Amino acid sequence: MKTKDGSRFLSALALLAAGLVLSGVPNAGNSARAAEEAHAPYQPDWQRVAQNIVQRSVKLAPGERVLLHYDPEQDPELIAAIRDAIARADGIIVAEWTWPSARTGEYLASLSEEQRRKRAEAEDAIYRDLFARADVYLWMHVSSSGDLVPRRFENLIGGSKVRGVHSHWFRSIDPAENETLLQMYERAIAIDPQALDTTLAAMERKLRGSEVRITSPNGTDLRFKVPADAWFHRNTGDASREKVANARSVRDREEELPAGALRTTDVRDASGTLNATLVSSTKRGGVGVKLRNGRIQEFKSLGGDGDEAAKWYTSLEGDRDQVSEFVIGTNPELQPILPSGFMPYYGYGAGIIRIAIGDNWESGGKLRTEGHQDMWLFVTDGTLTANGVKIIENGNLVATP
Repeated sequence: MKTKDGSRFLSALALLAAGLVLSGVPNAGNSARAAEEAHAPYQPDWQRVAQNIVQRSVKLAPGERVLLHYDPEQDPELIAAIRDAIARADGIIVAEWTWPSARTGEYLASLSEEQRRKRAEAEDAIYRDLFARADVYLWMHVSSSGDLVPRRFENLIGGSKVRGVHSHWFRSIDPAENETLLQMYERAIAIDPQALDTTLAAMERKLRGSEVRITSPNGTDLRFKVPADAWFHRNTGDASREKVANARSVRDREEELPAGALRTTDVRDASGTLNATLVSSTKRGGVGVKLRNGRIQEFKSLGGDGDEAAKWYTSLEGDRDQVSEFVIGTNPELQPILPSGFMPYYGYGAGIIRIAIGDNWESGGKLRTEGHQDMWLFVTDGTLTANGVKIIENGNLVATP
């Protein structure tokens, strides 16, 4: 410490007692602060993340109008950075709204089905007007309570011309993994969409017109065909006007961030056995599915969360018994499975296989179920071939030139 004339006026003992620094050696006070900073929660570079979303993915043009939807209790620095990025791109925020709090969610859940329907109709009359005025819908986070009516915001996207970006920043079932998870999401969003597109395009070429086989150590052995004219969606992170210009489905106007998934609804003649885990946790049981000639013949619990999945399947009305979508995760920065069993971001980590059953309206398919419900079944350590050529081996993506 120095006086105004720059001379030292405290002895070394006084400096130590006062908790200051002498000759560049940190004292106890600074050590305590350093320790506190070392244990501070990790904070991503939110400004960079926001720029990647607004400028690189959306490619927001001057004057374009944005709807911003988020949870005010999560990542407020990210939302502030997105507002700033929109302003710097000369964009206009048409409206902001937030997901219900836990307390509000409890109230909404207490309403009768008819009350929920009427409330949704009243709110959606306003929301439809906002969507009609917007070019972009940024869906940040997800609600902790259920929608008043199923697939509510997907339907609002479908009834408008917006291009949507989903970036939900899911946390792990084990809080100790969340710092690792934030760093992972930050790196995964930073990947250049063109790099992902190169991988997805090469994979798509191998899958078109092929017979696909999926096997795994736990007994999965499933075969199906992908027609040569199959619809594919490449989730590259590019949500620009150019990419959505020829959209054939709601899905074609939506991008997930982190990106990195290839998907198709065109699955034919699925037959065999699928022993799969569920999105809730890869360590909490699963389901066993038998298929023949494109139809599910048996759907049973393999324990744990599989019990609820089996009840869901039994009770669901509509096209529940067919494969509705086939998805491959390709993002190299998303660790496929964390030690807790948590699967980051819908299984978009490289080498994850997802087989959906049920409704596929959002991706432009023809299968329909009550409330547009579907279920995702995951193979996390499988081998996948297309006409005998390996695309995934033991849960690892094979290089695709």
